[in-house]
Amino acid sequence: MKKTLETKPQLIQISAAWNSREGAPLGRNHYVELEIKKPNGASTKLASVQKPCDKMTEAIVMDGGKRGQIIKVCADAACRVHHPNTPSPQQIERERAEERKRIEKEKLAITTRHRILAMILQRVSAPLRKADLLAIANYLIDHLSYSQVPALAKRHKVEPKKDSASAQEPLAEQVATYDEADLCKLLLEISLLDSAYQRSTASRDDVLMDAAKRYRVDAEKLQKAAAEGLATKRAKKTKVKARTKGRKSAE
Repeated sequence: MKKTLETKPQLIQISAAWNSREGAPLGRNHYVELEIKKPNGASTKLASVQKPCDKMTEAIVMDGGKRGQIIKVCADAACRVHHPNTPSPQQIERERAEERKRIEKEKLAITTRHRILAMILQRVSAPLRKADLLAIANYLIDHLSYSQVPALAKRHKVEPKKDSASAQEPLAEQVATYDEADLCKLLLEISLLDSAYQRSTASRDDVLMDAAKRYRVDAEKLQKAAAEGLATKRAKKTKVKARTKGRKSAE
């Protein structure tokens, strides 16, 4: 093999093993061994390993039963003949761009709905007495779902106690200090919590938007402001990344 490599240094070194380490011969997961054949007729269908391609080249087997043999291989992962299921770099980039758009769309939707909820709460009045409101609030807090507890606790800046995994108890203690107006907002907030955290607004029964109409909240205006805010944050991140790259290249 040493003499062969000296006379043909352009040969790719391949291994019979599936994986390959850095600097070692290519493993079988990085190449396809080819057995080129000519079709007998126009209707003859050849398997992909029997077809040539532009990236086809010679390789020498460094281990296994074919050690020392020179064979034809395709080691190009972007080859559409021998790697038809491998996405092209262009396809990967398109999928990444679509995923970024989807994430930004969801971020805009959820940010808008949070702002709608906040605006609704600013316009809530206090129709009940504090004792009654507190009784309802405590009942609702005790019956919050597993996912609602951390969401509501975060909105009210409540942390779970060290000896407890749940934030329900400290949340109830904080709620006990609220006045009538704050308790009214809390009750409506709990009833709209699930709707505010929905990423899709396709449902006809959108209680958050119904409440927005009752309190004359301009959802479109809030969505526009949310979009502008997210765009500003993205621009700042882009500038920071550009500066970081500039500093690294200067070094």
